[in-house]
Amino acid sequence: MSLDRPFDLFCPTKIRFGVGITAEAGAEVKTLNGSKVLVVADPGVAKSGLLEGILESLNKENLPFVVFDQVEVNATLSSVMKASELQKKEQCDIMLLVGGGSTMDTGKGVGCLATNEGPLPAYEGPEKYCNPPLSSIAVPTTAGTGSELSFGAVLYDEERNYKFSFRSCMQIPKVALLDPLLLQKLPSHVAAASGMDALSHCAEAFVSKWSTHITDAYCRQNFLLVGKYLRRFVADPADTEAAGAMLQASSMGSMAFNTARLGLVHAMASPLGAHFHLPHGTACAVLMPAVMRFNMLACPEKYREMALLLEGTAPGNRIMEQAESAVFAVERLLDDLSLNVPVDGSAVSEDKLTQMADETLSSGMQLTNPRNVTKSDVINVYKDYFSI
Repeated sequence: MSLDRPFDLFCPTKIRFGVGITAEAGAEVKTLNGSKVLVVADPGVAKSGLLEGILESLNKENLPFVVFDQVEVNATLSSVMKASELQKKEQCDIMLLVGGGSTMDTGKGVGCLATNEGPLPAYEGPEKYCNPPLSSIAVPTTAGTGSELSFGAVLYDEERNYKFSFRSCMQIPKVALLDPLLLQKLPSHVAAASGMDALSHCAEAFVSKWSTHITDAYCRQNFLLVGKYLRRFVADPADTEAAGAMLQASSMGSMAFNTARLGLVHAMASPLGAHFHLPHGTACAVLMPAVMRFNMLACPEKYREMALLLEGTAPGNRIMEQAESAVFAVERLLDDLSLNVPVDGSAVSEDKLTQMADETLSSGMQLTNPRNVTKSDVINVYKDYFSI
């Protein structure tokens, strides 16, 4: 942490938290002067009935709407183009994004293209487009991505077999409705992956070269909540206390990384997810131990504190031993949540590792990683994960 480094802290989103708060979605659209709503969701959310109360709130306010419910598990560029075509055809002037990170990222792509010329990949990177995007209200149905408060989005370009990110402070949702009731039907494996994603955001922001006292405060509370509630939430997503705690932990992660940024875990997770078809949260989760082992040399005190907050203990007589207990804490979480996803190491060639390393470094996210990263470092960390 550099105490004299200037930083920007963006908290433009109005956060409303509470059981049943999504009944206020229509009123929030009215507050933002929306006149026709594009509701964006994935098929699972649509079939589960989670949209019913939200659509009822729009009807209550006499707001016309159309529903796009074809968001894919890993948000794709082609889904964005389909949703964008519907938005323009129906002349929707505001969006309700109901779902997980893929839904939020799809909506951010639609919002950008509503007011800016395409193609969307031309805006890869930070602050590349000029016109403010379509306003959005975010309603998370998972507790992990923090996309309801974040400026970033990641999309999978099927033609290039490549994940790219585009980031703008203008695309942060105007309102976030955090309703524990929307998580009660969440499959346990999704609750686990998204919860570990929430942890990964703070695990990276906490040790980032751009961390601040303010972002560290968000991270510390995230570690406490994850340590206390994540296992309980995965065991029973209908537990509204645990679900609410994880929703708040997720939002804190986003508030931290909006300023402190992320690091090597997320830089490596995009290639891993693209090449081995792992969901984003899972890819981040399984890479955390290997990246933490690599980073430990640069920030042992921070990892020691992370272990204390997650588990209440950091055993060992030396600082490096105590720091390593944070890695063990994460590995125990992965085991308890059945997230140690095996990947066939025999399918990983040197050429594949080289390509993935190049894609990792092209993201730029490693620039705020606490330890400087070379291409050979990335390859070695991938080898650590693949156990080759």
